[in-house]
Amino acid sequence: MNDKINFETPIRTFIVKVLSYDLNDASIFGRSKEEDLFFQDLLTIGCDFYELLELFINCDAVTKHSVACIVENAPDAEIIKDFSEKELRRMIPHWTSSRYHTASIDDVCRELNERIKNEASGTFVYNSNSGGKTRRAYNDTYVLILTDSDRFFFDINRKKAFRICNDRKDDGV
Repeated sequence: MNDKINFETPIRTFIVKVLSYDLNDASIFGRSKEEDLFFQDLLTIGCDFYELLELFINCDAVTKHSVACIVENAPDAEIIKDFSEKELRRMIPHWTSSRYHTASIDDVCRELNERIKNEASGTFVYNSNSGGKTRRAYNDTYVLILTDSDRFFFDINRKKAFRICNDRKDDGV
């Protein structure tokens, strides 16, 4: 990482450079093997939550530590208590028939439902049209984040958040 940047470098380029830094080498800007406060710090200075989430996803920089920060700082979310495939389909308003999508919409909804039911932890990204080699094609990106205590589904393009709850675990919500 010896490439020099100047003060006119766009903030996006700077963030990508920080996110691509190997945390095994050293900590940088609140990112280390033990914690990741960079997402929080960027929110604190006024960066948009959804733009950051998309950037972290695209840079493959979502760590278990940054997930905790993402969940803690999720914008106002619509509460979803019915996570049937039909309700999940409602949360995905646009899905292309492109061969570059993650899967068919029916398959994606089934997978979402299974992951939520099985209470697996992880971050899962779904693209309606990743565009193959060209990034000009319109793509809707959806992100499912499952932790031990929280379940969120984000529609990046529409800047919408859904908190998936069930009465058994999420009383009082």
